[in-house]
This record gives sequence, structure tokens and C-alpha cells, in this order.
Amino acid sequence: MRYIIVLETPFLVHCLQEFISGEKEVVLLLKEDFPLKAVPLNNARICSEDPLKISTYQKLMISSEDRVILHAFRRKTLEEMLKPILEVCDRVPIVVLTTTAGEMPLSDQINVSYLPINEPLQKKIEKEWLYIRNREWTCKIRELTKDAENILILTHDDPDPDALASGVALRTLLGRNSATAPIGSLGKGTRSENLNMMQFLDIRHIIMDPQFLNNYSMIAMVDVQPPYFGDRVTKADIIFDHHPQSANYESSFKDIRVEYGATSTILSEYLISNNIKLSQRLATALLYGIKADTLMLGREANPDDIEAFTYLYPLANHNIIRRIEHPSLEPGEVNSFTKALKKYQLVDKVLFAHIGRVQKEDIIPRLADFCLQIAGAEWSVVSGLFRGNLVISTRNVGYVKNAGEVVKRIFSDSSIAGGHRTMAKAVIPLKDFKKLLGFTDNRDIANRIQELFLKVLKEDT
Repeated sequence: MRYIIVLETPFLVHCLQEFISGEKEVVLLLKEDFPLKAVPLNNARICSEDPLKISTYQKLMISSEDRVILHAFRRKTLEEMLKPILEVCDRVPIVVLTTTAGEMPLSDQINVSYLPINEPLQKKIEKEWLYIRNREWTCKIRELTKDAENILILTHDDPDPDALASGVALRTLLGRNSATAPIGSLGKGTRSENLNMMQFLDIRHIIMDPQFLNNYSMIAMVDVQPPYFGDRVTKADIIFDHHPQSANYESSFKDIRVEYGATSTILSEYLISNNIKLSQRLATALLYGIKADTLMLGREANPDDIEAFTYLYPLANHNIIRRIEHPSLEPGEVNSFTKALKKYQLVDKVLFAHIGRVQKEDIIPRLADFCLQIAGAEWSVVSGLFRGNLVISTRNVGYVKNAGEVVKRIFSDSSIAGGHRTMAKAVIPLKDFKKLLGFTDNRDIANRIQELFLKVLKEDT
């Protein structure tokens, strides 16, 4: 098999080095008005025949066993090049490299394919602009933190894989260690996967008392923003997050990308942009952070998440990920699952389950994920009481209304309410909910939540 490369100019030769180099037999045809010495030959054989004549391909004895790559800047020239090739052999596989969408198709033959070369190049250039910006912003946060004796990297109260991985990545980006940039939260980690991740990847995490936050020169937040903490933490110096910004607050630097499925993707791009070599431990943490927050790229993932995941995949330790992903359910969690499955209500394709008081907050979103699998459910709304708050987790199948917008409309006065298209959360102080309803009985709470959601979901339908 030969590769026959037919180019109007030598411009693309550099882009086709994979074909021109190596042991493959390559025949290169260029129009006569370009100097052959400008072309890096490697192992390619230059054919001086006119690429627009049938006789050229007859002499080459082109056959269906060959492979043809064809490019010209003008549609007319492409047609002139394609015609003699097909007249000599109408079954030879041909890839036509095009620079504008209007150039295709030139032929409806099944052996001719069209590959736009401007789009990949454009995407690569756009990615480089992003990398440049990331490097500029890296310089900014390094300058911002260079004189800080210590920096607390703060996550939400029950740090999940995305938050933990982002914390380690930010610390690496800043060139610090666990002593000068510890990862902490104001609550204790409870979920089995999160605890396993800390154990197997040796991620040290400290539980903070809000009154000691002033002991740190600076506070950086990952996967969370100040409004989450209410009065406990009202500002941060540095913020990296992929959740929508719900309110104004003080911050010297923030990078919030709501179109991303995970904060780990954002920090991965920063590390890649700065050519920082990732350890297996860090790559494993970031890969699992993306995987967990996007449900293996099946929820709220975009091309940037997929690209970061692809970059990290060969660098990660997948045996450790498998060990992390096999958590156990404690008896209390089993009881919550059982209660939800016994008492759930499915109304107009919306599954509601109120499970009352829980010992661990994370059981509520876990149940919301699980309940969406029940036949007939396009939404799952799971609620519970945790530490004086009513916590509501919402999930949907993705092709219905935006979950984040729905939750915001219902609980617009709540300090925490919002999310993404397929997943959202609201945390309402129980005392505020009691003022609204005049009671806090579990049955009445469940009924009221159902009324509020069904009312908003039926609007504009």
C-alpha cells in the first residue's frame, strides 16, 4: 500500500509528517510552480508529473490498494485534481482535505471522504489562547500569594473527589506543600468514596473551626464559593469553581466556569498550560474528580472535560480508583435508602422522597442519583433534615427544564440554591422554612416541597 499525497502547495507537508516519515511508501505530487527544495522529503518520493493529468496516475498505476490524500485551496483546483484520479481508479480511497465547508462534497462516491482542516487548527489555536491566559492568570495568583506565610485551601463541608483533587492541584500550581497550603473544610468528610480517596491517595485534610480562619494569611476556595458558608466565611482571596455564581462577594481572583463539568478540569488545564509534570497520585485524583462529578462523563460534561480526562487517563492509577469506588453503606444509610423506596411518590414524572433527619448530608444527593433510575421518573427531588437545615437535591434526565434555574425560582430567598441543568441543590435553614409554613412536620414538609416543585415545573409548559 502506498500513500499518494497530492497538494497544491507544500504548505501542508509539515502537517502530514506522520505519513511522509517512517517506513511507508509515499509519493508526493506538487504543482510545478513550487520549489521542491522547500519540501522536507524524509522518505517520500517526489513525482514531478503534473497532478492534473490522467497520464500521471496511469504511470503511477494507481489502484484501490493505495491511499490518496488531496488538498487545494480553491474548489476548482480540487475538482481538477480529483477528476483524473477517479478516472484512472474510481475505487481508490481518497481523503480530501478542505479549508471551507463550501468545498464539500465534490463527489458523492463512497470512496471519497472530506476532512475540514480549518476546524481542528482553529480549535488548537483557541486552546493555545486559553493556555496563554491560564499562564497569565497563574502568574497573577502566584504574585498574589508569594508573600503569604500560609494559605488555607477551603472546600465545602463534606469535601467530595472534585474538591479534594482541585485542592491538591491548586497547591501544586502554587508550588506549595501541605504545611504552607493545607486542604481543609468546616465539616467532617462522611461519604465512603471521599474517605477512601483521602486514604488511598494520601490526601491530608483538616477540619477547621471558623474562629481559627484568621490564623491563615489567605483563603483559597475550590469547588465552592463564599455564599455557601453563610456568615461563617464571607470572602476568599482565590476561587476556582464550576458552579454558578449566586451572589456578589469579595475576592482578589476567581476563575468560575459554569460550562465545565468539574473544577478538576479547570485546574488540570492550568497544570497542562504551565507544563507542570503530573505525579501519578495527582493525575489519579484529578481523573477521579472529573469522573465522579460528571458520572463518567455522562452528566454536565463538555469537550474540555473529555479532553482533560483523556490527557489524565494514561497517567492515573486505575487500580486505586477501583478501590476508591467500592464503598460500603452503613446501616443508617441503608435505612435511609429503604425509607425513600418505601415512601416515594411519582407525580407527573417527578419522583419525590423526603427522608427526614439524616446523620450524613451526602446521603441526600446519593439518593437523588439513585431514584432517577426508577421507571417513569424524569426528575428526582429528595429532601432531608441535616444540622438545622432542610437540604433538597434535584436531578433530571437532561432534556427537560434546567434543574438549577428551577431550584432558584422556588427558593430565591434561600442563601444556597442553584446548580446545573441536570443537578441542583437547595439548603434552607429549617427556621426559615418554618416561618414560611408555620410547621416542620415531615409529612407537611414533604407535601409543601411537592407543591412548590410541581407548580414551577408546570409553568410555561
